[in-house]
Parts: sequence; structure tokens; C-alpha cells
Amino acid sequence: MKTIGKIMWSILEYLRRAATPFFISLMFGMTMLAVSSIENPELKIILMFLLVAGDGVLVFVLLRVMGENAYKMKTTGQMIRENRPTGSADSSTYRPCKEYRWYKGAVIGLLVCAIPAVLVLVSALGENLVARVVLMLLCGWCYLPVFAIYQVAFSGMEADALVAAYGFSSLWWSFVLLGAYLAVMIVGYAVGASREKTRQYIMAMQTESIEEGIARHQKQVESGRKFTPPKQKKSAGKGKGAKKH
Repeated sequence: MKTIGKIMWSILEYLRRAATPFFISLMFGMTMLAVSSIENPELKIILMFLLVAGDGVLVFVLLRVMGENAYKMKTTGQMIRENRPTGSADSSTYRPCKEYRWYKGAVIGLLVCAIPAVLVLVSALGENLVARVVLMLLCGWCYLPVFAIYQVAFSGMEADALVAAYGFSSLWWSFVLLGAYLAVMIVGYAVGASREKTRQYIMAMQTESIEEGIARHQKQVESGRKFTPPKQKKSAGKGKGAKKH
């Protein structure tokens, strides 16, 4: 039962972590869908590029924070297992499934990219119109930038560029964006964990340096107390038995 409970907690933790970047990209995709209706091709491409870059930066920062928090949980878990006082608020929310593992960034990224990847495959292989519409609505971030490029390419035609782009645009280019998105999440998670590891190392070195300074100071104080200066001998000429000339 404990093993099943751990597995369930791990699945819930992965889904919870993947939900935020998925909905962030959903909002960016909806914005891209609105931008795709702009008639100015240059403005459309520029706005698409900015939206793709903004989505990537925001997701990178989010995964970096996840990596930092996960490494904090890993440190807290080590202290708990060693029966050392944690002295941190993280111990109250600690669970083993929240600890940092090198592969978790990839798992979170794959969960986020799973739905758009399935929609792309169904749309491309089965030429499913419904799947393509759902892809544009839910995961437009991985298809609409490519679609916008096709729109610009067919903008000089007499026929409607939107219809031409829809007919000729390739869904397979979406996997390029999916791969880049996955790489951003993996790198962001690893960078966050590395930053937290470095921060804890610096804090440990500072604490060790302070403790060594306190120990040296105490040693000097104790050695000063033990040391007693030798008594000076009185001069023979000034003594009581000295002869006067």
C-alpha cells in the first residue's frame, strides 16, 4: 500500500507541475490565434516571434523555480533521513516525490508536450479537420507560428491566403517547436537545481568560516586567561638592605 501511495503521489506531483506551463502556453496560443488574423504580414511575423520567445522565457523561468524548490526539498529530505534539525518551513510540506531528480525536467516536459504531439499526429496522419481545429485552439503555440509563415508565403496569391496556407501548411514542423520547448524545460529545471546547489554550498562555506572564526577567538581568549606575566624582581640598589655610599 505504501508503494502504491508513493506512485500516486508522484503521478499527482508530475501532473501538478506540468499543468502550469501547459496553461501558460495555452494562453500564448490563444493570443497567437488572434494575431494570425492580422492582415499585415510583417507585423504578424514579428508578433508571432515575440510571442514564441515570451512563452519560452516564461516557461524557462517557471521550470527554473521548480528546479530550485525541488533541490531544496532534496536537501530537506537528506536532513530528515539523517535525523538532523531542518530549521526550515520546507519540512512541513516535504514529500519524497517533491525531491529533485535529474530526469524530472524531461518528464514534466513530455507531459506538457504529450497532448499537442498526439493532436499533430492525428491531424497529419489522418487528415482530421477536427483534430487540427482542436490543435489550433488548445496548443496553437506549436502550430500557429508555422501557419503564419505559410500565410505570408501565400499572401501574394489572388486566392485567400488563409485557405491556401491551411491547405499547404505542414503539421510536421510542429515537432521542431515541440522539441525546442522540451529542451527549454529540461535546461530550465537543471539550471534551477544547479543554482540552488551553488547557493547552499556558498552558505555552508560561509557558516563554516564563521564557526572557525568563533572557535579561534574562543581559543585565543582561553589562552589569554591561562597566561600570567612573570613578576619583576626588585632592584638590589633599591632594596631595604642596600648600602649607602
